[in-house]
Amino acid sequence: MSKLMDRHNVVGEMAASFHVIEIEDHRAVELPWKGGNPPWRALFGLRGPRPMEILAKYFGLQTNRIATVRQVHGVSIWVVDAAQASDPSGPEREADAMITKRPGMAIAIRTADCLPILIWDEVNKVAAAVHAGWRGSLNAIASKAVLTMRSSFGSHPGDLRVGIGPAIGPCCYEVNGPVLTPLRERFGYWSEVVREKGNGKGMLDLAGLNFRQLVATGVPPEGITVAYACTFCHPERFYSFRRDGDSSGGMISGIMIQA
Repeated sequence: MSKLMDRHNVVGEMAASFHVIEIEDHRAVELPWKGGNPPWRALFGLRGPRPMEILAKYFGLQTNRIATVRQVHGVSIWVVDAAQASDPSGPEREADAMITKRPGMAIAIRTADCLPILIWDEVNKVAAAVHAGWRGSLNAIASKAVLTMRSSFGSHPGDLRVGIGPAIGPCCYEVNGPVLTPLRERFGYWSEVVREKGNGKGMLDLAGLNFRQLVATGVPPEGITVAYACTFCHPERFYSFRRDGDSSGGMISGIMIQA
């Protein structure tokens, strides 16, 4: 995590950091969580025509036990403190992160290049799902989710495990002034997560930025697992908004506390 990876190194890192699984006609990613059988289940980058149905089957739930939100690239966080889930007949709540302590319920977010970040509190049995694009990352939404876990449920950052799923990588994520200017202003380590190209442009390591924010919040580096898998580079595995546009359809990542 100490330096940007070029495209070749990203591809080389992928096999060691995650593995792709097939669920019927869908593809998804599992990360190698350490420590045996955890009391939660997590799945990243679920791609296919019926993602919510397949995610529910993977978790052994009904679809109405999966909470989702309408993501708006902000920093609002929904604390799901009752047996709540999105009502398919009504409007979705607007937020870009969810936190729950409810066993037997899943929380899920959608991505197509942005980072899916799933967080688990080993001690208090609390889960969080975070959607972090460049706007959310500049406003440290993952760190704010950690702080909300602490204020709402007493979570200590040192007890957290974090999985950062597939997203557009520093090999392909070119950004310019609207991203680079606030990045330079807010983060002293900005040069560690950007490879400048000149003409006011640079290649952003979105996962690296969030990794550093989480560590600064108190999450131990060894508790963070990163799937350095570029969604843009691999059309056979992942959707990418930059590559496919609105037709990408997006992918689902979710986490559930076992009942």
